[in-house]
Amino acid sequence: MARTLGMGGQPGVAEMLPGGQGYTVRFLPPWDDFPGDEDDAAATARLNRWIETEIRRNPAQYLWVHKRFKTRPAGEPPLY
Repeated sequence: MARTLGMGGQPGVAEMLPGGQGYTVRFLPPWDDFPGDEDDAAATARLNRWIETEIRRNPAQYLWVHKRFKTRPAGEPPLY
């Protein structure tokens, strides 16, 4: 999308506050050189490395908005 729109990337991280009391959002400096001259695979790899770094920084925050297991076997309590 960055290449198609001719714009760089704006990395940001949202983190849930303890007890679900809201969120903090942290924006990092824009990636003015993204995707640059990289092909799509290299640009995607760079983005994925950044995402991996953020997950390793605070793994408890990873995918807290993604409810992967939406259904449960009969009689099992909901996970969320």
